[in-house]
Amino acid sequence: MSSATALKIEPAQAMGAMTGRRYIESLRDGREVWIDGEQVRDVTVHPAFKLMIGALARVYDLQNSQRYRDEMTFLEPESGVRTSVSWLLPHSAADLKRKRRNSELWNELTWGQLGRSPDILAPYIISALHLKDEFSKVKHRRCDFGENLENYYKYCIRNDLFLTHALGDPQVDRSEQPQNVRRGVQEDTQVSLHVVEETADGVIVTGGKQLSTAAVHSQECYVSLSATFANRNDPNCVLAFAIPTSSPGLTILAREPVSRWFGSWGHPLQMLDEQDCMLFFDRVLVPWDRLFMLYDPTPMVKMLGAAGGSVNFNFLGWANLCRAHFRMRLMTAVATMVAQAIGVIEYREVAAKLGEMVTYCEVWRHAMEGVEHEAGPSPTGQWSLGPGRGLHIWFAQTSGRMVELMREICGSGIIMQPSERDLANPKLRKYLDRYMRGKDVDVEYKSRLFRLAHDLAASSFGMRQDIYEYWHGGDPNRNRINLMRSYDQRAVMDQIRDLLKQPLPHGEVS
Repeated sequence: MSSATALKIEPAQAMGAMTGRRYIESLRDGREVWIDGEQVRDVTVHPAFKLMIGALARVYDLQNSQRYRDEMTFLEPESGVRTSVSWLLPHSAADLKRKRRNSELWNELTWGQLGRSPDILAPYIISALHLKDEFSKVKHRRCDFGENLENYYKYCIRNDLFLTHALGDPQVDRSEQPQNVRRGVQEDTQVSLHVVEETADGVIVTGGKQLSTAAVHSQECYVSLSATFANRNDPNCVLAFAIPTSSPGLTILAREPVSRWFGSWGHPLQMLDEQDCMLFFDRVLVPWDRLFMLYDPTPMVKMLGAAGGSVNFNFLGWANLCRAHFRMRLMTAVATMVAQAIGVIEYREVAAKLGEMVTYCEVWRHAMEGVEHEAGPSPTGQWSLGPGRGLHIWFAQTSGRMVELMREICGSGIIMQPSERDLANPKLRKYLDRYMRGKDVDVEYKSRLFRLAHDLAASSFGMRQDIYEYWHGGDPNRNRINLMRSYDQRAVMDQIRDLLKQPLPHGEVS
């Protein structure tokens, strides 16, 4: 769906909360996906993608089930349809609590492994919607960017769409990118996504974007700028929009899968391999009603806090916070169970490492309570959690440390464990029962537990997760700089200046 009238959806046309069957069918839309040199005709049955798609379909069905329906869906007032709480526009503390519970469930049902679940991108649109008037201030004769945002939000909420996003420039030569140097338009736009021309139907764009996690199995792609790349020298590189993942001219290149391909070694988390992709735009038409920003980055810079200054509103909300919390708790629980299974939990150094992991879990829990405690209404009536920019920077550092601790606690056992076929082989089993059991646990329990630890901290899946957690919020150094620029130190600095107005106190030598 890419016509200029595509977003003008009437309430009676709303489809409401996504179901598993509708989700799977929506991916059979002719999208151009490539992996290992071959084009994929149907992503829903390809071995690199089908387990992830099936896992999401399962959660979509669960959100409509009697057990979870009241917690994960709500009635949208204007259309009267029941849709996902992920798209709920919070207008009270109660709404924020409801969104928190929905995010907790999405992460419990997917083991906290999805950095780009359908619950993640909805807050990005809600965050932009808060600044609707700021986007409308940027004028263009063809459209009102603020109205486009509002119409797109209605389109998403009424159909419970799954969005991915693409923010970063390709990693070619970062020294020559538009935000770093002043060069001619031709050089600036060799790689970066940019406007080629304007037409009556929309703008034509060409260029690349990375990394678009979940592009293979999402329905829409929200393309914008990150805090790192928000300021541009070339206005043709300044744009934000959302288009169907199946848009003509959009080519998706998937990376090497990190899920297993053969054998019976258990990998319970690798079915949750959310593909990371490169997006190649070759004269893609972006209709005017799907554009949110063009040529002028002012509203996006304000939204991202990329120019420093105080950022008081946290509309990105619970999705990432709940995911990080469940991931921390999962790693801590698995590490503890491993220590018990091999009889080292009473060792002082092991107990201290587990205590460090528990500390991170508790600090994060306290922080979540803190941002909820500081929640309040914005001038537009939307409720926002308290500021949380420092939290995401801290987690980028802490996640890697927890992986390191788990590896140290597991020792070599995280690498060497039998497969399910090994366990079932009578000739091997007598050796496994003797040499590969644990403390008061049999070899089946121990090997499966270590396989779970392997998924989290030693497999290609675990390594991808570790890299993702470090980079998914953008360049941590740039984020620290932006946080430093917005951090209000005036009161303490004034106190220090008062102290320095006179000789500093010093002790008398007797």
